Amino acid sequence: MIVSVNEALRRVGESFPFEWEGTLEPQTFAGKTVTFADTARLKGSYVYDGKTFRVDAEASVSYETVCARCGEPMIEPLSFSFTERFVRPMYKTEDDELYPYEGEKLDLHEAFFDNLFLEMPMTTVCSESCRGLCPICGMNLNRGQCDCSKHQIDARLSALESLLNDHKEV
Repeated sequence: MIVSVNEALRRVGESFPFEWEGTLEPQTFAGKTVTFADTARLKGSYVYDGKTFRVDAEASVSYETVCARCGEPMIEPLSFSFTERFVRPMYKTEDDELYPYEGEKLDLHEAFFDNLFLEMPMTTVCSESCRGLCPICGMNLNRGQCDCSKHQIDARLSALESLLNDHKEV
């Protein structure tokens, strides 16, 4: 995800478009390895203001995950946009939320992944109608119905069960 910016260094204030498409190596995030299922795409523009570059980008990628309800593997597409600033290391301070660049190239790798991981949902589901797993036998309820009794009383509440069976007003 390298963008050559040599022309922008000579033409301050002018916007330049860029596009990148490629495959991504697996990344570790939140203790899990994220594997990408498809080509990632990055499209946007950059402007040099005499000191920093501002990059505005639209990104799309698909990654492998599992459904939080049924545990089946799935591919999750994700599109997001971001705006980041890049500055030469000599101008960067500890408080800056800027990315460093050197020479005549911007490396968008770190900015891309920082924004990707901010946009990734904590959990995903294969479909809104996913029925999940049976809490008793663990069968995937999207594949069929199990024979488990769904009416199970928590042992700690069994003394209250008699109130439900008597059909008396309380």
